Order: sequence, then structure tokens, then C-alpha cells
Amino acid sequence: MKNRILKIAFFLPTLNVGGIERVFITYANSLSEFYDVEFVLCKKEGILLKELSSKVNVYNLGNVRLANSFYYLRKYLKQNRLDCIITGGDYPNMVLVLASLHLSHRPKIVISQHNYFNIEIEHLGLWAKFSKIWTRIIYPYSHKIIAVSDGIYKYLIYDLKQKPTKIIKVPNPINVKEINVKSKKKCEFNLPDNYIVFIGRLGAVKNIYMLLDAYEKARLNECYLVIVGDGVDMMSLQKYAIKLSKKKRIIFTGATNNPLPVLKNAKSLVLPSFSEAFPTVLLEAICLGVPVVATPTEGAKEILNNLPNAYISNSFTDSDEFAKLLEQAYCQPKIDLSSYLKIYDEKVICASLINSCI
Repeated sequence: MKNRILKIAFFLPTLNVGGIERVFITYANSLSEFYDVEFVLCKKEGILLKELSSKVNVYNLGNVRLANSFYYLRKYLKQNRLDCIITGGDYPNMVLVLASLHLSHRPKIVISQHNYFNIEIEHLGLWAKFSKIWTRIIYPYSHKIIAVSDGIYKYLIYDLKQKPTKIIKVPNPINVKEINVKSKKKCEFNLPDNYIVFIGRLGAVKNIYMLLDAYEKARLNECYLVIVGDGVDMMSLQKYAIKLSKKKRIIFTGATNNPLPVLKNAKSLVLPSFSEAFPTVLLEAICLGVPVVATPTEGAKEILNNLPNAYISNSFTDSDEFAKLLEQAYCQPKIDLSSYLKIYDEKVICASLINSCI
């Protein structure tokens, strides 16, 4: 009798642009070569849907908001005999754990931590504080918790009071070949030749106002600042940028499902965040030889430690210091550091995920 093929699901609200979404798509596409893989979405929407392999099924819970998805997700779990379901993000983690409690057949519930509440409370206020309290109560009812970095691993143990035996360290995976192929595709934006780039969601934690201030001060020979992404702060950031003397050199592109052509041709990647657990965009920059300027988040320090074309500030708020680092990186040539990325290869990481979770 043949062994049964494992059925693995990933749960997210949508597949709009985001770091967790990209990571889970990489997992799903790679695992679908060997297992029955399904994406469970609150709403079947998002610019990243087209990135999914044809082997990955997409299940729509009914175009519901994440806050209203409990009943629909629980019904899905009852009707489908999964071996494992994986999610990430504060609210999805809590919803999945609660929806799966007391089922007659409960699959392995694997949640993943991608941020630090102790940092985000300062910048996101009451919601982050509320989330931290509830995660301490709810997370223990999962089977495994993925820590995407050493910093997150320690944070889960010492701040969120989770048992070390429940936590597994699995860094975000990348596919070097795919990154190089996608980076050579035609850029969907009409950009100048000379620019630095930020790629990510435009929210408070990303600290874009400080980046705009630093860019205003930096002497960069008519270099443009390209901001790729969308988010709640988009309009307010655009209004702020208009007040700057370099306003005509600041470009907001909006979201894209493939930012790699933009990254490949940039003079440097800038990541001014207050909090980053394990930003995959840094691995992509390393793969493409693009210099990086970042604030001292735990994720940035872990990835960029001792790399010759990486510049990490001492402060999250000192725009003068960040401006000087922008100038230094601007003069830095591109360096091939792809050999550094072998430990993050998707085949290695996916094998580690399966061995640890199932």
C-alpha cells in the first residue's frame, strides 16, 4: 500500500503584497512538488495570487474579513483532514489556534512569529500591547511556533514566555535562481537610471518619515528615492514628501508583484524600519549584489553582520547619521555575495520545516 500524501495548508487573510505572503508562497510552491498543498484565504484576492504554482489549490473562506473568519475557518478544518496548517502574523496566529480548539481531528497547528511587540508597542500603541497579552495566553495551544530568526527565538522564550520545546527556528527561504530570473524581467515602472529604493508596506513600523528626512539631507548627485509598496501611510507620506526640496526626485510606485527588476538596478536598498524579524528583501539584495543601508533591527543585524556592502546605523531616529550612510552606500560597487545565501536555500529550509513540524 502506498504511503498517503501529506496534506498541508497555509492560512492568510489575502495574498496582497507583504513579506509573510511572499514567504508562504515560496513554501507552498516548493512543497507542492511532493505534497498536497492548499492556500486558505479569507478573501481570494491579492496581487500575489499569480505567483502561486498551478499545483497549489486556493480555498476561499467566502470573502470574509479576518475578524469574521472564525466560523468559516473552523468549518473548513472540520471538513478537511489536514496533516498540518501553517499561518503567520499576530491576528491570523490567534484566529487559527482558537478556531482549531476541541476538534475531533485537529491537524498540527503551526504558527509563526515575524515581529517584536516590545518594539511595536512604542509605535503602534494599544493594539500591539493587546496582542502581546493575548499571544502569551493563546500561543501555547499551538503545536509548534516558527521563529524566523535568533532574535525572535529568544523573544518568544523570554518576552512571550513560550516553552523552548515548542519553538523551531526556520529562517525565511529564498530561491536564488528564481530571484535572478525575475530580476531580469522588464520593469513595470518607468524609472530613472540613478536611484535608491525602499521596498515594503508603508506603515508606522517602517519608519519612512525618517528615511525621507535622511534623503533630503544626503548629497547623492541627483539620485532619486523610489518607494515601492502600498499601505495605510501612503497618502500621508506623499503629502510629507511634497514639502521637501527634493520632492521631484521622490517616486511612489505603489505595489507590485515583482519588485526585483527595481531592486536589481538600484544603487542601494534602504530599510529604515523600527522592527524587522527576518526581512527577505535583504536576502534578495544580497543575491543581486545591491548595497544595503538599514537601521539596527535584530533581523538586519543577523543577516547583514560583517557583509562588506552593508551599512547599519546606530539609531532608529537620527536622520543625519542615516544620510551619511546613504552617501557611503551610494559610492559602493555591487559585489557578488550569492554564496552567502546557501543556508537559506528553499529546499534546505522546506525540508527543515517538514522535519520539524510533521
